Amino acid sequence: MNDIDIKEIRVNLGISQEKLAEMVGVSPRTVQNWESGSKIPNSKHAILRGLLLKETPKYAGGGEESKKPGNLIPLYDNVASIGGINETGADMGGVTQPTEYIDTGDWFRNATAAIRHYGESMVEYPTGCILALKEVYDRELIIPGRDYVIETSEYRVTKRIQQGKDSDHITAYSTNSETYADGRLIHEPFDIPWRAVQRISLVLGYVVKKNGGTMVFSNQKI
Repeated sequence: MNDIDIKEIRVNLGISQEKLAEMVGVSPRTVQNWESGSKIPNSKHAILRGLLLKETPKYAGGGEESKKPGNLIPLYDNVASIGGINETGADMGGVTQPTEYIDTGDWFRNATAAIRHYGESMVEYPTGCILALKEVYDRELIIPGRDYVIETSEYRVTKRIQQGKDSDHITAYSTNSETYADGRLIHEPFDIPWRAVQRISLVLGYVVKKNGGTMVFSNQKI
């Protein structure tokens, strides 16, 4: 028998088997099997225990206090995006297991994940900040001129995306317009073939710590 009640986690958080599966990184069938008593791998215990202990925020409504499910998303604090592919210093491996889950509350209701960002080629994002992301599953819905985190087998970058030289490519632009002495851009745009893109996520905004407080900045147009 499992010492973790999967159904209790879902009920407390107000989520479906599909959502829990997405949060833990398994298939919905696996979650269904866990609820039926199948053994939970040790690698998933820490994540599930964290969710079990997670308190959902409360709000007053209808004269009675009730629970309002937050927006729990995985934080991959051991991986990072960078502004340019020549910068180093962060683990640029593919996304694997989340470090923890964070509740974005009303800040980024549509976020699906969060990661660290490093580098100076995207002036909007301070190095070391946390980016709130929304994964885009239908690539036809990519919006030119918006900022995205693009993951390939070789690197993970944060860039402003425009249409590429043809339908098989996208062009990644930096917002830092610094140049060398001869006038050439330090952070030049470059093409990425769609076939090399393993995952692409819209940047919803970012979070930084300033003067002991948390500052939240949104990319969404109001």
